[in-house]
Amino acid sequence: MVRKSCSNSSFSSIGALALIHAFVFVVDAHRAHSSWTTTSITRGAHSQLQIANQRSDNNNHNNLGPLLSSNHYLKESISGWGLSSLLGQRKNFLSSIAKLTNIRGGSSNEGDDESDSREVEVSEVDDDAKDGYNLNCDSNQADVQEANDSEEILLSKSSIAEGTEMGKERNKPTDKCKRDKESNNNDDERYSRQMYALGARAHSLVRSTTAILDGPLGAGFDFSKNPIKEDVRVDGADGFDGLNSEKKREYSREENPSGLLYEIAKNLALSGVGRIILVRGGDRDDGYFDGSLDDLGAAYRRSALAEIVRSSKEKNDFDDAENEESFGEVENEDYLDEMFDGLSDGAELLAEYIQRLNPGVQVDIISRSKLLHLLHKPERKGEKMNDDEDGNFDEEEFEDNQISLGTNPVVVCIDRSMTAQLEMNDACRRHSSTGKEQSYVPFVSVETAGVHARLFCDFGPHFVVVDEDGETPRSTLLDRIEAVDGGEGQLFTVHCLEGERHDVSRGDVIEFQRDNSDGMSVTLTFPKCQVVTVKSPTCFTVRGWAKEDDTVSNTSDSHSFDGLLEGAPLSFSKVKLPKTLSFSSLRDILYTSGDEETKSDCWDDDSIFAPSDLDKSFDPLRRKAVMSSMTALDMFVKKYGRLPLRPRSKNREDKEESIQKRTDLERFQSLLRKVAKPTTNQEKWAKITTQFANSCRAKFTPIQAFSGALGAQEVLKAATGLYNPVHQFLLYDCDEVLDNAKSENDDSDEDQTVVDMSPGQTYILGQSLSKKLASSRLFLVGAGAIGCELLKNLAAMGAGTDAKRGCIILTDMDTIERSNLSRQLLFRDHDVGEFKSAAARTSMLRFLPNCRIEAHTSRVGNEEDGPFDDDFWSSGCDVVLNALDNVEARLFVDSQCVANGLGLIDAGTLGPKGNVQVVVPHASESYGSSADPPEPDIPVCTLKNFPYEISHTIQWARDLFDGYFHRRPRQANDHVEEIANSDNLSNFAQSLVHKLGADAAVDMAEELGEDLGVFPFVVGGVDKSDPEYVQAVKIVCLNWAIFQAHRLFFVAMEELLQKHPVDSVDEDGAPFWSGTRRVPKPLRFIPLDSNEDEVSAQQIIINERIAQFVHSAARLRMESFLPVAESSEGQSLVSLEEALSALEEQALLLYKKGNTKKSSSDSSEENEGEKDPESIVLEKLNGAKTGASLLPELNLADFEKDDESNGHVAFVTAASNLRAIAYGIVPADAMETRRVAGRIVPAMITTTALVSSLSCLELVKVLKGLPLKLHRNAFVNLALPFFAFTAPLPAEEIAGVNGKTHTIWDRIVIKGSSKSPVESMTLRKFLSKVQKKASCGDEFEIANLSFGPFMIYANFLHSHDDELLDTPLIDIVKDAIISGDDGEDEMFSGDDANKDESVNNMTDEQMAALKKLKEKRFIDFSVMVESQETGEEFELPPIRLMNSEK
Repeated sequence: MVRKSCSNSSFSSIGALALIHAFVFVVDAHRAHSSWTTTSITRGAHSQLQIANQRSDNNNHNNLGPLLSSNHYLKESISGWGLSSLLGQRKNFLSSIAKLTNIRGGSSNEGDDESDSREVEVSEVDDDAKDGYNLNCDSNQADVQEANDSEEILLSKSSIAEGTEMGKERNKPTDKCKRDKESNNNDDERYSRQMYALGARAHSLVRSTTAILDGPLGAGFDFSKNPIKEDVRVDGADGFDGLNSEKKREYSREENPSGLLYEIAKNLALSGVGRIILVRGGDRDDGYFDGSLDDLGAAYRRSALAEIVRSSKEKNDFDDAENEESFGEVENEDYLDEMFDGLSDGAELLAEYIQRLNPGVQVDIISRSKLLHLLHKPERKGEKMNDDEDGNFDEEEFEDNQISLGTNPVVVCIDRSMTAQLEMNDACRRHSSTGKEQSYVPFVSVETAGVHARLFCDFGPHFVVVDEDGETPRSTLLDRIEAVDGGEGQLFTVHCLEGERHDVSRGDVIEFQRDNSDGMSVTLTFPKCQVVTVKSPTCFTVRGWAKEDDTVSNTSDSHSFDGLLEGAPLSFSKVKLPKTLSFSSLRDILYTSGDEETKSDCWDDDSIFAPSDLDKSFDPLRRKAVMSSMTALDMFVKKYGRLPLRPRSKNREDKEESIQKRTDLERFQSLLRKVAKPTTNQEKWAKITTQFANSCRAKFTPIQAFSGALGAQEVLKAATGLYNPVHQFLLYDCDEVLDNAKSENDDSDEDQTVVDMSPGQTYILGQSLSKKLASSRLFLVGAGAIGCELLKNLAAMGAGTDAKRGCIILTDMDTIERSNLSRQLLFRDHDVGEFKSAAARTSMLRFLPNCRIEAHTSRVGNEEDGPFDDDFWSSGCDVVLNALDNVEARLFVDSQCVANGLGLIDAGTLGPKGNVQVVVPHASESYGSSADPPEPDIPVCTLKNFPYEISHTIQWARDLFDGYFHRRPRQANDHVEEIANSDNLSNFAQSLVHKLGADAAVDMAEELGEDLGVFPFVVGGVDKSDPEYVQAVKIVCLNWAIFQAHRLFFVAMEELLQKHPVDSVDEDGAPFWSGTRRVPKPLRFIPLDSNEDEVSAQQIIINERIAQFVHSAARLRMESFLPVAESSEGQSLVSLEEALSALEEQALLLYKKGNTKKSSSDSSEENEGEKDPESIVLEKLNGAKTGASLLPELNLADFEKDDESNGHVAFVTAASNLRAIAYGIVPADAMETRRVAGRIVPAMITTTALVSSLSCLELVKVLKGLPLKLHRNAFVNLALPFFAFTAPLPAEEIAGVNGKTHTIWDRIVIKGSSKSPVESMTLRKFLSKVQKKASCGDEFEIANLSFGPFMIYANFLHSHDDELLDTPLIDIVKDAIISGDDGEDEMFSGDDANKDESVNNMTDEQMAALKKLKEKRFIDFSVMVESQETGEEFELPPIRLMNSEK
């Protein structure tokens, strides 16, 4: 406790600050500190303080002391200091602040005779819990826009959420200033994968975006009406443990929010939008949304409540324990009651949930009327608020008046009626900003009805798309450019280099790139050209490109068109040009001349419908039926105040319904006829519209997830101008799942548990499908981005809830990294470092408490031991969902699914691109039936001597990193003891030459000499805690780094040019340095005070690059020698100034008097040529002998791409760019280097969410047993947008004997018997059984028999080998594994001595294979049979030998 004295004279200027701090303490109280940090305040509090101080200065009579003493809320807050006071009393506090700061224009003078000094007890708070600014620290870059609008921002949800979230790490006190300074790095790390998809420009715009979400928010949590049911509890994961039993009752499903709203909010929050504004007040839409049939909304609500309640309860328990320990007693507050009082509104609940998804997103709440007011008129700062009619302060109005739309707003209507959409879209069209011309706020509306979805975009009449696809233009190498007579102007024919193909089309604009060996930044010195004609994949013609309103482009460039003919350009690439799109408003599209009574036939206009399904989108009848049904649905709700009900089956009609004149379906069809009528194919029209009417009341989770991904992506497009937006409608449906759907809600055999968890799904697809989902065993491989989305969808669909059999088996061996948090909704900041599968299970149970889910950390693979054995694959799962990131694991899972007849659904993403492939058992081809071509490897000669792309130099630098800082330290550690204990190194030298060869042995000895020979030349012994030793190591490492720079970028280039001079020719007489071979330029450091003429602007850039290389190389080299603790602050080990100083000193020694033609290593190499290899190796090893005697242990560095502070990417960037300059390649920045070197796959939450939704849709089809033609493989590109849905290819028919065919799914099963058990079944008996089972007869003979890669029988070798034929088949298989032979005859020689030797020399892999063979449930063999008559061979289906012991 700290006591602060506040006098009347000073209170008016600091009183608001004290009260704001009091509020912050209430929010963030953690543990006591020795002082009160008066400068740490939240963003909202800071802005409120500015308003308070400004208005307080205008009123010198404002006296806050008496009011402070008399206000009951402030007394309670300041004395209690618990989060419990915050949410329950928030309104009173805001009212008090309004009075104290004279917001209402009055002043408080009561209590003037009170004491001039009052003591206020305040409780200190851990600053780590605050999500705000320290005024002495740098602000977060992500909050720059928020700071600009600070005068208008009320205390937002972002300023209190941190205080209610309690992870283990958050309880630890940290340095607040340091944390704020590092926030930018954490922000970059969180969004690193998205940055590679969007780019830095677009990502910064996303961070400044305000997304305004208007949708059904549902109810929050109010104990007085809907407390929690007492028995809701699973492993404590639901977060409801510890509630008073009398307060646990059921809540109504009608209070569920829109799952689509939560889905879009989740996608935008994880994408990192700067602010989300939630819109209250959708009363006009009463009846348009039914929360009781929104499974996804119910799941999100369960998860939000569970997470918020549990984390807040943990925080309260922690605070109580801390306070009790410090002060001996704790005030007993009814914490949860007050906590839920603050969450009684659905908007508050969603806001709190968003904050847990991403604490860096600010969340505000505004009334619908105020939002429309802001959209209709320019925003004005400092607008005075009005009291209500009774003169009381209105908190909601106070909040609304502080909210600004920001500079980059986007409005989204979600599951709203057409009337609400029109009203909001009209307001966006009329929006204008102060002092500017009218600006249009982009508008997006998304809604789902059963299995149908519709998205609409209006981005204004002049929306600029900066980049349509986000792809980096590919650079194509040039062979030559020729001038031709173009009639109207000069034309040029462009020829690509041999082996290169261009990607240009007629009308494209291209630019040429020049040699960049001078290291200068790239400047377009050639005129841009436009493609006139394309002659071939390697040749096309161009002319000078003229911009709009220009006659000729770029004529003033330093290189005129003549420069193109001189061979200066080396390559070309396409130029991306912005394009402007014109959007119409929703009203203008739907109604003629804006008259709502005159509806237009908008469905006939192909230009306003983006295709989403090649089979359905171009069907005008379907489009007309769906659009008309959406309009009729809106009319139905307007007329009847509710959504239409599906007719019940006749046997369930009650008396009330039996006397109805018309069903809701008939009413709907009547309204539909007023909108549109079919002109053709009335049967198809009736089917589409009837299915729509019967399912529109409920929400289907996969459709909601699909629509949520699309809607969020369109918001990002509107905010950034990146990617091509939907223009203007997009319709999608999956009505194929309704085939054979029994959805009459028959209660005769109803499982109430299933109905409760997924009533919307049951309403649409029937009880049978929901039961199948609940009772199926689903194997989810991977808990990353796609895995998290799948789990969330499965939870909403009620998967794994059958207590008898249903289960979700989840496995992932990876741990959570911070970069995962922008795509994986199940993880939070405090989960970083935990296993993904374990954390995902805990989060999954919040969505679906009664789900049975197993979490494993085992790898799935053929060589792995673990829970996924043959028994698991044969009976432990029903369907497999792949969420993997590598092809090898996918192929293994695919092979197991084919072998065991399991369904498989595979999904993957790459930036905005995604794909889904479904493998239908016994019907479709498998994942492994077709494969993408492998990515071409970079040839070694290209990497070593002839790079021509930046990826080549980056890969070279990455290999250099691994060699310097991982391979060489490990090599030294492996041999240090051997060298130290060797009395005579001659034997060691001889063994090196014998094992490695002369050249490799010399290289290794030289490296050992460098790495171990360092230690004798530093100060005294190896005392790594001695500052003098550290300084000595620094000097040695700087000299080593300078030597490496000289050797890599000067000596190596000189040697290559000496071997291949610039004017040399190849064997065919063509110039050697042509095509992809670029002439290297040796680089060296030349001090600025040098007398040489070479010190130019280009040389200055080269000097800087070399200094960066030396700096990063020396730093990492030091970390190899110093203990980890000493090197943890690696950035301070070597400074750039020290590197420059060392370079200048060494440069004078190396290059004085122009002695640059030959280094000291050249002369030594000449002398070494006269010695034998062993002598050279021995000489170099002698330098390592003394250092090795000290038995040092070097640290190994594993390349870590995501840690900016470790210097790994800095080294690779410096080395790569130096080599790029030497070869005339455009250098890359650190971001691009990190992507290539770290093999980073760009990723976006929107793409992930979309492919996951499609995977769940295919899962439904697999469980329903739909025919193959109704399944869909998908390839999508959200950037274009492009959707390709195709039916899976059927399994290939393989020709067999007697005209029969089989597929990969077929098996011939051989079982043992009591007379012939499997263990003793001979090869002869097995072949006889195969021939009989396959119905081969005497016309065919078994040609060969194989087990994996081992051929264990061939008729031309073994048909008369009785010894082999009478050997048990299992023993033959074991012998094949032991021998490791894949087909040679020696394995059947019967030489026992050779077999014994093979057993004794078995590798670990062979021993593991024998062990797995014994445990296998069955063994598959490949068999070829041969026609006795024609000699033609046929392949039989795999022969499966069942293990009788299993």
